[in-house]
Amino acid sequence: MDSANIDIDSIIQHTDGYSREPLDPIVQPYDYLTNVPSNNQNVRNRFLVAFNKLYYHIEHQQLLELIGEIISIFHNSSLLIDDIEDSSDYRRGIPSAHTKYGVPLTINCGNLMYFIALQKAQTDLPVLYQTLSNHEINMDKLKFATSQILIDEMLNLHHGQGLDLYWRDDFQLIEADGQMPNIEDYLQMIKDKTGGLFRLSIRLLHLFAPTKVEYDLIPIANLLGIIYQIRDDYLNLVDPKYSHMKGVVGEDLIEGKLSLPILHCLLNSNDSPVRRLLVSTTSSQERKEKSDEIKECIDYMKSESRSLDYTKSLIKAYEVKVKQLITESTGGLAKDSLLFQIIDGLCSI
Repeated sequence: MDSANIDIDSIIQHTDGYSREPLDPIVQPYDYLTNVPSNNQNVRNRFLVAFNKLYYHIEHQQLLELIGEIISIFHNSSLLIDDIEDSSDYRRGIPSAHTKYGVPLTINCGNLMYFIALQKAQTDLPVLYQTLSNHEINMDKLKFATSQILIDEMLNLHHGQGLDLYWRDDFQLIEADGQMPNIEDYLQMIKDKTGGLFRLSIRLLHLFAPTKVEYDLIPIANLLGIIYQIRDDYLNLVDPKYSHMKGVVGEDLIEGKLSLPILHCLLNSNDSPVRRLLVSTTSSQERKEKSDEIKECIDYMKSESRSLDYTKSLIKAYEVKVKQLITESTGGLAKDSLLFQIIDGLCSI
């Protein structure tokens, strides 16, 4: 190509922000994932709607939809990265995005979409709020507050995820050094990792609501995040539908992840098939080929260490606790609420 024919002036012009083009090849991993329905019935968006209905009463549907879109982008982007970190071959019953588009492009896509969500929160959300409002708004202050909420929760997410990966990948080292996390450590980790998107919903609703809620709802968000994750830990080991979607039985065991029932088993038994499996193998590929040992581990957690019963009882106990907090925060008006209905469905396992 003749360099004289290149329009260098148009290339070097400054542009404000990133505008995602339709069918942009660099976001194909994200589009591929989001075109497949979630197997949890979009529970995060349902919680967003339920919290708004019970507490915040934002009437502008456009505003709620944009908050929901931002949370959804963060969630789906994190799944792209999670599947790489966990070497997961399947997500939602189809091959994981990185197995189709490659690890480098999928990592870049996941990170790009994080920043697109941040951009939408920092610019689109305040502008829409200003357009819909009938009073004067300090836009700089609102943009800063919105950005800070997202940065806070992204830091929490990555801190929690980092601990989860460290406990998994350095299990033999921390086990030999007597540095195993306890149950409280685990709950703190998932409060950071999984609770972040629940807190994000509440904090953005609070920021853009017409009237402020005086009751602190963050403990409710934290507890919902914990319930959601330990429910996932339980189903990962016992639910045939979950195994079908993931393509394997006992995915957390195969990964070597210290999920709640696995950790409980390790902390309450000195010589279990779970400990032997994790000590004797160093890779998920090794463990994937040991289907008999995986089954033995799950059976042991059912009948010997009772770790699955423990996990299920914890879910029920936390269900009672979170409903108590919601009841206190509403003066007893939440019993027939959409929020209670969603929690009932989540905890019915």
